[in-house]
Amino acid sequence: MPRSKRPRKAYRPREPRMPAAFRHSPEAELQLQLVPHVDLERLRTGAADDMAWTTLATRINWGSVLAHEYHPEAIETMEAAARALASVHQRHARLGTWGASGPEFTALGDALVVVDEMQQAHTKRELHAALQTVMRAQKIPARSGELLEVDA
Repeated sequence: MPRSKRPRKAYRPREPRMPAAFRHSPEAELQLQLVPHVDLERLRTGAADDMAWTTLATRINWGSVLAHEYHPEAIETMEAAARALASVHQRHARLGTWGASGPEFTALGDALVVVDEMQQAHTKRELHAALQTVMRAQKIPARSGELLEVDA
């Protein structure tokens, strides 16, 4: 005979959550870093396409969100890269080919290195939240070539 006459609560499984300190595997970590660097090299050699530009834009925007949230010292580097990426897109719209000038290539390369360092310094949850911010912003109708503006 039960101790209480109240019925038991219905079982409700908890929503699956991402562990706060969970990291990517070393291979996945390397892949996340390597693809944008390969696309930057493709941009340098003139073999880039829309997907390469989109990959670079997403990585730069991701870094910009992380910089505004956690690394104010990196904001200037990320803004320079965003300007360089916008310039690359404008040149593509004008000439029909993908390419970067020396200063643009340097700004993008510096920003990718900074984003790689930020990626190593943050948990998967923080990286996921920053990426979700970028993805939400990309669904907002914007002119082609326009990059994410992050309010400090």
